[in-house]
Amino acid sequence: MNQPSRILAFLLAVLILTSCLEKDRKGLKPMVSGKPGEVLLVIDKYLWESAFGEYFVDLCSEPFEALPTDEPSYDLIHIPSSGFSKLFKSHRNIFITKISSQYSEPKIIVQRDLWAYPQLVVNLVGPNNYSMISYLDENREKLLNLLEVDERNRNIQNYRKNRAKGIDEILKTGHGVSVSVPIGYEMGLDTSDFIWLSHEVSDLTQGVLIYHYPYTDSNTFTVKYLIEKRNKFLRKFVPGPTKGSYMTTESRYPVIQYEMAKNGSYLLELRGLWKLENAFMGGPFLSHTVLDEKNNRVVTIEGFVYAPSRDKRGYVRELEAILQTFEVVD
Repeated sequence: MNQPSRILAFLLAVLILTSCLEKDRKGLKPMVSGKPGEVLLVIDKYLWESAFGEYFVDLCSEPFEALPTDEPSYDLIHIPSSGFSKLFKSHRNIFITKISSQYSEPKIIVQRDLWAYPQLVVNLVGPNNYSMISYLDENREKLLNLLEVDERNRNIQNYRKNRAKGIDEILKTGHGVSVSVPIGYEMGLDTSDFIWLSHEVSDLTQGVLIYHYPYTDSNTFTVKYLIEKRNKFLRKFVPGPTKGSYMTTESRYPVIQYEMAKNGSYLLELRGLWKLENAFMGGPFLSHTVLDEKNNRVVTIEGFVYAPSRDKRGYVRELEAILQTFEVVD
């Protein structure tokens, strides 16, 4: 065998081995089924018709934040344990309830990728209804966070695998930032301090905006300051369809803020509604703002949705995942 043939054979063997290892890692399990935002609750009829069932209806019906009209955080499907067949075991989010005297205390037992990939299975076990409901009330935020993180991570995993590499390279070399936007996004505008990425299909627009400016004010990380900056950039760079129209922040709706840490650095998240000044369009937005200490600049990435005839929860969750992949790079 000559040298080129040996190299080709070696590379082919590596490719086959890598593929096998990937399959082994997933345990040859099927991909999850069900729609994003769905929760399958395995619960017997007598529990479903009790306060226990009401608890889960209330949990999943909690309104998703910062949308123009109320939408539930999750869509709940329930089946009895006798009907929990192989068909349902590949669902993305499964909550299994077990009430029995064999359990001395209520517990939440989390399993991942049990029957499918990437799957969340939450076992809720306890000795009786009363203790379980009390325990679940105490752990309400934990349950919601489990769902939220797993839903987001599925999107992140998909976007990193199928990212628009050309856009990411432009952002790295031209602006010192990186973000995994999925294939289908296009570069709409690229200036020295403002980038507009857009994904448009039918009556849906998802936009990702990135802008940066010098850090000069100790009051930068306040809602008032960031919204003022936001409105200045939007008025300059995001025009509407008619003369004199432009995107701005809807002031009649409160902007929600969350302080958090990411990669050891401070991050301020804002959620609210946008509108067009001098026109009739609007929708939800969310933004992440960080301080780039090395370059003494403030960097904001935000996502917005325009989908007048569609539910918007799922599209906002997709943007949440994109924003989570954002980072400042050297």
